Amino acid sequence: MDFYDLLDRKAGKLTLLSLLDPSKDERWDESVKPISAGEEGELLYRRWVKDRRHEVDELSGGKIGYIHVRAMNDESMRTVFEEALGRDFEKQAIIVDTRFNGGGNIHEQLSDFLSGKKYMDIVPHGQYIGSEPYDKWVKPSIVLIGESNYSDAHLFPVAYKLKGDGKTLGMPVPGTGTFVWWETQIDPTLVFGIPMGGWRTPDGKFCENNQLEPDIKVRNEPDVMSGGRDQQIEAAVKELLKK
Repeated sequence: MDFYDLLDRKAGKLTLLSLLDPSKDERWDESVKPISAGEEGELLYRRWVKDRRHEVDELSGGKIGYIHVRAMNDESMRTVFEEALGRDFEKQAIIVDTRFNGGGNIHEQLSDFLSGKKYMDIVPHGQYIGSEPYDKWVKPSIVLIGESNYSDAHLFPVAYKLKGDGKTLGMPVPGTGTFVWWETQIDPTLVFGIPMGGWRTPDGKFCENNQLEPDIKVRNEPDVMSGGRDQQIEAAVKELLKK
């Protein structure tokens, strides 16, 4: 039977489970507090990011950092800044992963952050502690993109490429780059998102309905991913190690 039926509405409540190990024909009881589907999803997401970061570290010998941009919002932007200028400060390059990002509105700030050009070292009392600009990433980077990028997660790699920040790698992004005006109704539970504004690039084309092709096209194959490998991560590390 589907054991999820037995856990329905049990989230956060002390629950007694009776377990059986058929190989030893042993039974025992465990007391647990089930979590919600949302909490489980959060744990799975954190594990996925941790695994990707570990993979990058192993493949690059600790030379390259990894950051996943979960959404195009303030919280995710602060995470990028904190990790790039904190944990990855001494890395030679970083992978900025935007796969599965549903959008928001930070394409300008994020692409600008990755466009830093070093022009001066900071050396108090003969000790090098950094460089100017100190609030931007001045080393190589590469952006991972994929089929699930949506809205501002389409506009960001477009801005990244237009500013000459670096290369994009992965799979094509559907042309969903537009901005939506949200309108409430008399019934406040009804909210309509209406696509009203387009983003036009210097070539005269609108991002909406124009698919973004990656500079380096790499497909993740399901049977390879199920074995714990991420082919797009592997290709990104290989590309950055060339620099």
